[in-house]
Amino acid sequence: MFGEDHVQKIKNIPLSNSTVSRRIKDMSIDIEATINERIKKSPFFSIQVDESTDVSDLSILLVIVRYLNVNELEENLLLCYPPTKRCTGKDIFNAIQDYFCENEIDWAKCCGVCTDGGKYMSGCYKGLRGRIKIVAPHATWSHCCIHRQSLAAKPLPDSLKEVLNLSKS
Repeated sequence: MFGEDHVQKIKNIPLSNSTVSRRIKDMSIDIEATINERIKKSPFFSIQVDESTDVSDLSILLVIVRYLNVNELEENLLLCYPPTKRCTGKDIFNAIQDYFCENEIDWAKCCGVCTDGGKYMSGCYKGLRGRIKIVAPHATWSHCCIHRQSLAAKPLPDSLKEVLNLSKS
């Protein structure tokens, strides 16, 4: 389609498993560094933290960050971490704190934290919320809107639940 010159150029590109793997790793390191630099340049950022369990019963800690980049809000996955210990508020805070220290992200710029309503997340003293309040006292906490909608839908009458379930599909 493009001619023999292009075919030869494509054949000269190394595509072994190790080359592709190395390039993917290099790209991910570059993307992470870019996001971290944007967070550092932003006057503020907020995080959404969720601890979940996948289908193989592996616990995963997800941290999504929202920050200002050239007068536009951006949202990116900041941290996807499989905790090796129990998932207490202290363990979750320490995992985020270690990442922030390693990448020189300033807690003072954190203006908001969004979590689910679990005790280990929302506890005012030992939970993640209480621990973040120590390092970012002006940060506000909010309950995840997906969890709020789920909680709000629980006490609905069966007839209304049926209508809502039909409208979802």
